[in-house]
Amino acid sequence: MDDERLMERMETGIPGYDELLGGGFFKGSVNAVIGGSGTGKTAFGGEFIYNGVKEGKTGMIVLTSEEAEYIKREWYTSFGWDFWKLEEEGKVIFVDIADPSLRLQKTVEISPDELIKSFKKLLESKIKNVNPDLIFIDSLEAIFLAIESRYRLKSMVDDVFGVLRRAPATCIVTSGTIYGVDEIIAYSSDSITNLGMVRVGNNLQRSVHVVKHRGSATINQVRVLQLSDDGIAVLSQSPYLEF
Repeated sequence: MDDERLMERMETGIPGYDELLGGGFFKGSVNAVIGGSGTGKTAFGGEFIYNGVKEGKTGMIVLTSEEAEYIKREWYTSFGWDFWKLEEEGKVIFVDIADPSLRLQKTVEISPDELIKSFKKLLESKIKNVNPDLIFIDSLEAIFLAIESRYRLKSMVDDVFGVLRRAPATCIVTSGTIYGVDEIIAYSSDSITNLGMVRVGNNLQRSVHVVKHRGSATINQVRVLQLSDDGIAVLSQSPYLEF
């Protein structure tokens, strides 16, 4: 990544989030969004792509476990984001690993190493053909769960991130918190955003905080992550306070 890309920022357009990042992502960076089930990871990446496309960028969404039609339907019913239309207009490309024509492991049992090599080749091919400005991969841990050696896991995550960093794109990758895979993904990424659930009295509140952002100052606070009909937003208050 050259110096100009390292210095150039790209705002995500997610209300309140760019402030936590110190002004947005660096262009060409790989950014991890990590959290348990139901914390808002998929919505986070979807809004990143949706906002960018509204600003004239091209997005590529890579799905490793959920089918694209299910995600498009969920985003439309929850937030009104019409990804069918964006796809028809060529503004967003879906790479659906669950699609039989692209399925990497579910039809034929292959070794974990071969699975990841196939995934890398698929990424390289799609990036070359699409030349996206933005990439969202949801969720990356599904590709790496079968790797038992921590050293091998780190090496393979770095290989996949190398493919992404050579692309002319700014990337979000999500990971669940399972078997420590998220720790390796976080370690290799340019920024880490943790999403969580906080119990406040009898209620559960989604939370968000930026753990690191290489080369940037960040706001070191845990804040409320709100999901509404309009999408997601980072609020200014702490989730630990009762209102």
